[in-house]
Amino acid sequence: MAGNTFGVSLGLPLMTFIGTEIGWRTTFITLGILGALIALLALKFLPSVKGEKLTRSNSPLAILKIPSVLIVLLLTFLSVMAHYGTYTYITLLVEAIDFLGGIGMALLIFGIGSIISVVLSAKVIDTYLQTLIVSMLACGVISMSMLVFFGSINGISHLAFFLWGLAFGPLVTMYQTAVSQQVAHAKAVATSVQSSVFNLSIMTATWIGGLILVYLPDVGVLGIGYLSIICFVPAMIIALMAKRALSS
Repeated sequence: MAGNTFGVSLGLPLMTFIGTEIGWRTTFITLGILGALIALLALKFLPSVKGEKLTRSNSPLAILKIPSVLIVLLLTFLSVMAHYGTYTYITLLVEAIDFLGGIGMALLIFGIGSIISVVLSAKVIDTYLQTLIVSMLACGVISMSMLVFFGSINGISHLAFFLWGLAFGPLVTMYQTAVSQQVAHAKAVATSVQSSVFNLSIMTATWIGGLILVYLPDVGVLGIGYLSIICFVPAMIIALMAKRALSS
């Protein structure tokens, strides 16, 4: 799942650069071409794998009846809300705090942090999953607090984007790992349910973030930063208490 992090960390600055320097239509055309290329590569190289036979024990509803799975899904929802609510409007955040170096520098620093954390988390995720999750959530709280309360101070804001990148890097991998460990069978179904919650969280985060910008213009994008902190803190507390659900 590291490809997801690399794609987000590297793809967004690349598409932002194309959109800024050439035009937003070029960005969409590029994405369309890449999508078609991925489809062709998938058709050629991905194997045809027979799926599991649906039973009462491996249905999505059966998966949702497992308490430890529900805890992982809740952590997924809160963590993704915390990250993507602000990440979606990262350009507005950079402008609001008058970030030295602009959006390009912010995304570069964020991307470096993400790549470092992906590499490091690969070494510990199997043995220290709970510690990794709690650490990444704590890192998210610290980085977002730095941006909201001290974001206008150069140096601090740069460190904050780096820490945010660190927190973001293993986001996909650690919860996919956690949910797959809760089921002996139907791991594909369990991870699919978790992925669905992940995408639902992105939609919810961007929607609420948009509402804050529209209906609370005086608060602006920093209000979305507060939303991120509000999501990060309970997620960290739940992760600290959920030893069984996050056991390696």
